[in-house]
Amino acid sequence: MNNESYFEIDNETQVEILQYYSNKLSMRDTILEKDIWLCWVLDVIFNIPNRHPMAFKGGTSLSKVFNAINRFSEDVDITLDYRFFDISHSFDPKMSKTKAKLFSEQLKESVKKYRDAIIVPALELALKDLSQSCNITVDDSGEKIWLSYPSVLSNSEQYIKESVLIELGGRNVIDPNEMHIVRPYVAQDNLEFKLPEPNITVLSPQRTFWEKATLIHVECHRGLRQNAERLSRHWYDLVKLYEQDIGQLAMDNHQLLEDVVNHKSIFFNASYANYSDCLNHKFKLLPDNNDLSELRKDYTEMNNAGMIYDNSKFTFEYIIEKIREISDRLNKTN
Repeated sequence: MNNESYFEIDNETQVEILQYYSNKLSMRDTILEKDIWLCWVLDVIFNIPNRHPMAFKGGTSLSKVFNAINRFSEDVDITLDYRFFDISHSFDPKMSKTKAKLFSEQLKESVKKYRDAIIVPALELALKDLSQSCNITVDDSGEKIWLSYPSVLSNSEQYIKESVLIELGGRNVIDPNEMHIVRPYVAQDNLEFKLPEPNITVLSPQRTFWEKATLIHVECHRGLRQNAERLSRHWYDLVKLYEQDIGQLAMDNHQLLEDVVNHKSIFFNASYANYSDCLNHKFKLLPDNNDLSELRKDYTEMNNAGMIYDNSKFTFEYIIEKIREISDRLNKTN
């Protein structure tokens, strides 16, 4: 059975494998199953022939590649480097807001075309080889793909959806980056079947630190969306990075912060964003009281779903305490 893929194994054996590693790793079998599909998606996308320069980024890269966070991150977040699209020659960092908005829309259209012409067909072709009854859907923005997979488990959970969300972005760069092999959590032993283990380009976690910090800053200024659903993870991630060398090195790299802010100011600007504050020691990382309550609720739901497998100190209160510490340090003027 050495050459047999995990996906070729009968459902009953898959269930046994997932339940065995669920007990061994103290992780829910639903998470382990979704993680295998997530790695499969990465394997397909990063093995597209002559693919556009891209990098895996975000929370899933922090957990899967750098082991920097102890939570299951369920989305595939990929940046397509805007400098390699045909329209990139017209980019001018000093362009007006009107031209920047137009250029941004053109980039989104380029991403949509690449998604529809290259990525979706690659996924569909790979699924034919798997003989799995999956379903692929896309959105109108051109930046999202959902791969719904058939779970072999009967204990499905509401919080952990049986679909992998692929989010594409084409309004950023992929520097700095590193090459890493991504493995499913169940790839622990000398297994008798093959699992997807792609070698992929991954965005530097130091850049991700500043991406997270500026995202939180904008969310706090805008006011959290209703229920703060799936938002608390960003606060958790920032604290985890801060407590490691990744965060400390990032905080000493002001040039990297400037680069992130400059890109977001051009491509993701909004009246409420206040990106300039990030360069002037005016980070806003704590939401208002009502939003804080919703954030706490979302964190509890994420915890109850078994998506956080951290030690007991990572309570919501602890996270907010550390966020205050991060805020104080970032906003210190000397």
